[in-house]
Amino acid sequence: MRAAILLVAPLAFFVACGGSGGGTGVPAGPLDVNLTAAGVSPSSFSALSNADLRFTNNDTVDHQIGSSSCPELSTPRLTPGRNATATLGSGPKACSFSDSLNPSAVAFQGTINVLAPGNGY
Repeated sequence: MRAAILLVAPLAFFVACGGSGGGTGVPAGPLDVNLTAAGVSPSSFSALSNADLRFTNNDTVDHQIGSSSCPELSTPRLTPGRNATATLGSGPKACSFSDSLNPSAVAFQGTINVLAPGNGY
């Protein structure tokens, strides 16, 4: 039982503690998704319905996030140092995304598990 708790804890932490929500468990600000030369981080995570995600380009080349499953994730072209905020729709749903400028680059692909509204977080 203890092993199961340890495996779930990092995911629950990211969902519930993505910002300083004053102890409510709900992030107060956008969840940060970073684009670097190594890829996107985090590449797979869960987020609350209607959460804001901030995609920040910390790489030396342009990136542009796109998603056919969740078009609300699409960003404009992000030049180095720029960021864009996208607001997730309602869940439950799974949103896959990639870098539209290089869609075959696995390091820049990810999945977001959007949780249903009113899930208790």
